[in-house]
Amino acid sequence: MDTLAFWLPLVLLFFSALAGTALKRRARDHCLKKFEESKIVLPNGENQWERGLLRVFAQGIELSYEKGRQEDFGVIESLVLHPSEVNGIPYLLRPAPAPDTRAGVEWQRELERIRAPSFRDTLIRAALNFYNMLRDAFGQASQAILGAISKDTAVSEVKNANKHVNEIGSGLTDLVPNAWEPILEKYRGHQVVVERKTKSGLIKESGVLEDYSAKYILVREVVVRDEKLLDYLEKQGAKRDAPNDILYSRSNAIVRHTFSNF
Repeated sequence: MDTLAFWLPLVLLFFSALAGTALKRRARDHCLKKFEESKIVLPNGENQWERGLLRVFAQGIELSYEKGRQEDFGVIESLVLHPSEVNGIPYLLRPAPAPDTRAGVEWQRELERIRAPSFRDTLIRAALNFYNMLRDAFGQASQAILGAISKDTAVSEVKNANKHVNEIGSGLTDLVPNAWEPILEKYRGHQVVVERKTKSGLIKESGVLEDYSAKYILVREVVVRDEKLLDYLEKQGAKRDAPNDILYSRSNAIVRHTFSNF
């Protein structure tokens, strides 16, 4: 019995640490994940941009270049940005594929689905919103349940056991998006105007609001209005009126207007 009392807390804490690690590995922003494995453009310094394939991690992102870049110490193949750097990126731009390609047809289908979601999509979104409304209560309840279990076992005798239990409870709630906002939810699939700050002043760009999170606003079919960015995109072979998907950082961008073409 003494052997069981000794090993049981260690086994439980081991699995709690393993579960916490797994939860943290999955805790990626759900809007940012939609750009996973996409070719994107992001600003990297004043009037400088980087272009490559995006890979999203729980603690940062990686941009893989299409072609290696020669430096003094060798060929640079990717750019790694850590959480503090990612938080400073004002936007990520994903050019829309050509309409006469398979990817372009799929992109257009996605856009139509965003504008007119199916009953299944509406039901899933409603369930997610309901969860987000009760998220705090769910988090407190899950931590209370885990805490009660830990107190009734030998886990309570282990140093910092409560800390590990609380981490599991908070990790469970962090797996589900929690940035539910009624006004943005109302206009998902509608045309909106996003106002963002730049060093040259405010810029307004319009598109179809797809989704949002605590950190980002995802807008589809955006025609860029930033002249310096337009110049860069033109040098890359894009047309000035080409549509783009843009992930705006909420630290310097807001949904300012809704509008209609009629």
